Amino acid sequence: MWIKRKLVNKIMPKEFGFIAGLFHAGIFHLQSCVIDTIGNIGYKDYIFPSIKEAINRVENIGMEPIAGETIEEFGNRFIKVLKKSLLVKDAEFKKINENEYEFSLIDCFMASSAHTIAGTKGVCPMAMTFSAMVEKYSGKDIDIEYSELTPKGSKTKILTR
Repeated sequence: MWIKRKLVNKIMPKEFGFIAGLFHAGIFHLQSCVIDTIGNIGYKDYIFPSIKEAINRVENIGMEPIAGETIEEFGNRFIKVLKKSLLVKDAEFKKINENEYEFSLIDCFMASSAHTIAGTKGVCPMAMTFSAMVEKYSGKDIDIEYSELTPKGSKTKILTR
């Protein structure tokens, strides 16, 4: 897996980083506009439902739905898929307490360019997607905080209710 990731890093043109940065800038701006306009409920009422609907279509590309009996089990299954995608070297999903988790991307393929171009205020798009999936499969309401964005990855707190 490490060799594949190194090859991908070598063959991807620098324009990929530019495009990834613009993609993240657009998402971060949309997130802040939603929060400024209607508050954090915008995730629950507008963003999460569209992600959940898209999750239902993964079978259309030949992938099994990612599910689990617990939030932690689901998280571990998702991380395996994420690492296999080569977008990250590693990822972690840790339970902080009964209602708080932390989702981290380590050595994200897009982070150095995306976070440099887009800035460091926003919710990592992968963490946002992951949070919607946790909400879908756990049946719990989810709140997410802005991610800690670095040139190597991100950390995002996910709160359950």
